[in-house]
Amino acid sequence: MIIDEKNKRKHEIVLVAVDEYIKTAQPITSGQLNLHFKDISSATIRNELNALESMGYFRQLHTSGGRVPTGLAYKEYVNSLLDNNKLNYDSIKQVLSSYESKSVSLISTLSTLAKRLSRATNCPTVLVQHGLKNLTIENIQIVPLIQKDALLLVETNAGIIDDNISLDPNIDRPACNEASQYLTSHFKGKTIGHMIENINTVCLNAGAQIIQFKELIDSVAQALVGVIQTRCDVSNENPTKLLDNLSKNEMDDAKNVFEFLEDSDNVIDAVKTDSEGLNFTIGEDDEDSKLKGGMMMSAPIVINGVSIASLALVGPKRIDYANVAAALKFIVNQIDNEKGGDK
Repeated sequence: MIIDEKNKRKHEIVLVAVDEYIKTAQPITSGQLNLHFKDISSATIRNELNALESMGYFRQLHTSGGRVPTGLAYKEYVNSLLDNNKLNYDSIKQVLSSYESKSVSLISTLSTLAKRLSRATNCPTVLVQHGLKNLTIENIQIVPLIQKDALLLVETNAGIIDDNISLDPNIDRPACNEASQYLTSHFKGKTIGHMIENINTVCLNAGAQIIQFKELIDSVAQALVGVIQTRCDVSNENPTKLLDNLSKNEMDDAKNVFEFLEDSDNVIDAVKTDSEGLNFTIGEDDEDSKLKGGMMMSAPIVINGVSIASLALVGPKRIDYANVAAALKFIVNQIDNEKGGDK
């Protein structure tokens, strides 16, 4: 709670006012709040609103009109939801049913869940992969394909990472099997990052033992370098539904959100996090804010103690926070439980 504990009434007024504004998109008046605080006089509520406005929690669009919440008020509201676990789990059934069809590929699974999370909440989602190099290798398989390429399968403590690699025409299936066994024997129990940094040294020390498939091992190393690079994937499954819920005054805020999502460097910097639990950011109203008029709720994806990615929901400030927080929290917990339970 941002407001001091001694100002419990102000805190409750902020929570009710923000909740009402989210539902109606109409400026909040003392008359509306009187319906919720019947034991408080209208004069007292007006005084409290004036005080909260001077503290930066509300602003008045017109001198004689009602007030709208600022970023500070939204932070108070969301922190209260998260602190008291006042989350709406109605959307979880939809996310859960989607999760059952997940792919065996770790990267594909994460991307699919990000898309379905967007569909369930009507918000754009962002998946930033940044920690795959820290995964521990358990097995490596190189499987020849029909078109003289090969499928690289790296089984890790968080799931399988897969990629296609080029295959020299002179490399046959036995050579692929031998290379797979060689790499597994030398790098099992090591991280992917360790393998990339040391694969050339290990191969040089092996000498004639691997000369016949040296090019194949080089292809494996190149593929893994590409896999561990930081990637940013944005999913926006229901853009029209998101806009349908906004008032005309909020359309500019939505435009700012979409412009923010187009700048991948800014998005990566904003989303990438290793901190625990849900993190909440709200764009300030000044011109320099990268997320002006919007909000972002993010969480790290941690599997077996390794933070491999960050998942975020991005949208306008006036949104069903209980819904999006519940869906995001469920997804990141489910990924950890499912992958961790495989071991």
